[in-house]
Amino acid sequence: MSSVRRRGWLWLFSWLPLGLLAAAMPAAGSAADAKAIPDLATRQGEDWGTFLGPSGNGRSSLQGMAVPWPAAGPRIVWHCEVGEGYCAPAVALGRLFVFDRIGRDNRLRCLHAETGAKLWEERYPSDYADTFGYDGGPRSAPVIAGDRVLTFGPEGRLECRDLADGASLWRVDTARAYHVVQNFFGVGAAPLVVEVGDRRLVLVPVGGSPPGSTPPAPERLDLVKGLDSGLVAFDLASGREVWRASAELASYSTPLAARIEGRDLVLAWMRDHFIVVDPVAGAVLGRFRWRDDQVFSVVAASPVVRGSEVLLSECYGPGSVVLDLVRSVAEGVPAVVRQDRPKARPDRALKAHWATPVLHEAHVYGSSGRNSGDAGLVCVDWKTGEVAWSAAGFGRASVALVGGHLVVLGEFGDLALVEANPARYAEVSRTRLVDPAAGAGRSAELLAPPCWAAPVVARGLLYVRGRGHLVCVDLLDSP
Repeated sequence: MSSVRRRGWLWLFSWLPLGLLAAAMPAAGSAADAKAIPDLATRQGEDWGTFLGPSGNGRSSLQGMAVPWPAAGPRIVWHCEVGEGYCAPAVALGRLFVFDRIGRDNRLRCLHAETGAKLWEERYPSDYADTFGYDGGPRSAPVIAGDRVLTFGPEGRLECRDLADGASLWRVDTARAYHVVQNFFGVGAAPLVVEVGDRRLVLVPVGGSPPGSTPPAPERLDLVKGLDSGLVAFDLASGREVWRASAELASYSTPLAARIEGRDLVLAWMRDHFIVVDPVAGAVLGRFRWRDDQVFSVVAASPVVRGSEVLLSECYGPGSVVLDLVRSVAEGVPAVVRQDRPKARPDRALKAHWATPVLHEAHVYGSSGRNSGDAGLVCVDWKTGEVAWSAAGFGRASVALVGGHLVVLGEFGDLALVEANPARYAEVSRTRLVDPAAGAGRSAELLAPPCWAAPVVARGLLYVRGRGHLVCVDLLDSP
């Protein structure tokens, strides 16, 4: 390694404080302000209280999933109607939280996770209107942190509620407080909760600007500049700001807590740059630009970590890059391990749109492609970036890893079980969920497009969302 490469990230790691515990979902009672909440679940297993699960990587620890599925698909436990929005639910302590929009109100419902029975409901008015005409519902999944649940509305309202009864504990209008110029599709990144000492922090990609930064046309976001609130940390107990970091504008990518070389860090892929942040004080330790140059490009998938390396993937231009977070080519700029060939087709590279790919045994599995017509499910070698196989027909799909299988939710309502096998595409089961109680003249299929929310796996139950419905199925029932 050259002397230049020895500088940069290695010296940054050398002074980073020891003893920091960063967790995607701190356990109840891990901080002084947490209170005991009874667990309503009758099933054992792992909760899924944060975006992409307890580790933020779309991987479930569930054992004993029934394989293959019955011919009619896994057993439907319950389903319910949902309003506008595209975000996944969150599940913990036997409770499921679904965030949607009804009329002019954003709505948060707490349902019994095993039966769908409503426990409580809270609403607040929202004036969000999408620049490109998509619906006005939430894009950001709820986050459960001990005895509290957080929501981040498309208009920028960050709210903390009591898990037990929905009482509002605090809220911040981030758009007003930080002079946020509305992104193309509003707020899409979920909050990240990290624990630092005896304090829990809520990290949010805010992306504020100087006052008076509104461009002459809403689509001219290239004229908007950031100030100092790219990533903001709030105290979970009070909602007060603790620190703010970087002048980056916000993307739709949810930050990730990661332990690299024995150090705890926060990885946040902002609108133009990927940044590495010290959660204690908000110091930006490094940054790397990865985004297409065209104005109408966005980044939305979360970073994927393997050892000291991180994968970033987008679909508008450059595709994927793997960075080494220990080596650097200059101070604060991580070394590129590999990157996609220029203008690589979606079936010859991993070009993730909004769905974060999953890692399994040195291969990455996920949807590749900007549009539903050209998108396919791919398996990519982490080290080389070579595509082992590609499968069409799912559109822009979302994936969860359960054991050695991929649970694939296709954009148009297909639900499939696929082996996480780099040697070949091996589909085990495929189904379309049908309402067994549908009467004559009613549509029987429960998952209507667009099915853009990530699948959720909690205590053996799978939760999937499409337009108008949220469905719970049992993954442990035997065929």
